[in-house]
Amino acid sequence: MALKIEKGSNKRKYIMIFICMLIQAIPFSVAQNIQPLFIPYVIKKFDFSLAAFSLIFTFGSLASAACSPFLGKLFGKVNIKILFLVGSILSSLAFVGFGFSHHLLQFYLFSALAQIGCVIFSGLGIAYLIGAWFPKKGRGEALGLAFAGGSIGNVFLQPLVSSILGSKGPDKTYIIFGIASLVASLILVLLFIRTPKPGELSDEEINGKAEDKDKEKEKKEEGFQGVGAALTRKNKFFWLFGIGYAFIGVAIAACSTQYASYFKLQLHLSPSLIGILGSVFAFFCLFGNIGGGALFDKLGSFKAMFIAFILQGLAIIGMLISRFIPEFSFMFSVCYGLCVFSYMSGPAFITSDIFGKKESSVNLGTVSLMFAIGFALGSTIFGMFAEMIGFNIAWIAMIVFLVLGYFLLLTSIKKVKKQNQSLQ
Repeated sequence: MALKIEKGSNKRKYIMIFICMLIQAIPFSVAQNIQPLFIPYVIKKFDFSLAAFSLIFTFGSLASAACSPFLGKLFGKVNIKILFLVGSILSSLAFVGFGFSHHLLQFYLFSALAQIGCVIFSGLGIAYLIGAWFPKKGRGEALGLAFAGGSIGNVFLQPLVSSILGSKGPDKTYIIFGIASLVASLILVLLFIRTPKPGELSDEEINGKAEDKDKEKEKKEEGFQGVGAALTRKNKFFWLFGIGYAFIGVAIAACSTQYASYFKLQLHLSPSLIGILGSVFAFFCLFGNIGGGALFDKLGSFKAMFIAFILQGLAIIGMLISRFIPEFSFMFSVCYGLCVFSYMSGPAFITSDIFGKKESSVNLGTVSLMFAIGFALGSTIFGMFAEMIGFNIAWIAMIVFLVLGYFLLLTSIKKVKKQNQSLQ
């Protein structure tokens, strides 16, 4: 599915989607998607425990979480090109730093720096950039397409990284991909990244176009800008929404960071098959990102996230069954790939959708903080459960976190929507 390019629209904004896809495909995928493949190799080389090395995700997520609210305030005040440069360079050089690390503290430090950089140019940066180019119509699909770049890059990176890891080891592989990320980032950001110039977007692109019978409804939607970050923080459902995303983040962390360890250490799958499973996951992430954007636009936040809940639940069930029937590991790859929109474009879309456009970057920074705290704890919680009582109990615990998280999140969406209707 692709956005329909309407007559008279500014083609530059569609080019910007493509640039965002490339940024997600290379620097984002390097910083965020391939690290789990290194885990078995690093813990074997340095004799780290799974739980101890998994703390790199905790430190990385906590660092980005702590910085997100502050970083969210910079967008709109600091030149977008500078922010993207700082974020992508920091992330890429930190990944190179992994190749020179020998102690856990070094891995923790570089993970923190990489994730701070990543949240600048991706989690906050791309959400802000797409919002600037698509202020009204098609924002959900545009976000889905932009974030789909990470899935496209992952399709190719998973088998490539697995192959290079097997032949060159983790140190050289870290350096190779860190440099590749840096080069790609500099080219893309310096040449292409910018926000629309004054008057570059038409009134129709900014305000949308409504049919006569929908004008009154459209006018109400345009008028809803939210109450700003300060008043939004006084809404209890904003915090329940964030806590829900934190619980969901625990389960997402386990699925995102521990799948390679589970496949290798528990199922004893070959590196080539693990690479294939990673590519299948990445391939369906492509459909998940694009389709998820369309779901948000057509069904709204509540129904789209309910579908994501079902998909992620099936993914974890697939992991449980794969211990007895290894072929079910593909069920995990497919379902988890399809639900990727829940944590990629989801936070940006839903935060703006239900809490308004006013200071949406600041609100998104707070939500990102909550999600990142859950993600930070998730990998460590899963690693501890896996080492102490086994992988099966660890996956069941993730289902519990998932149910609690989606209950809070979906309830909050429903309640805030009702509040918004009473204000309009």
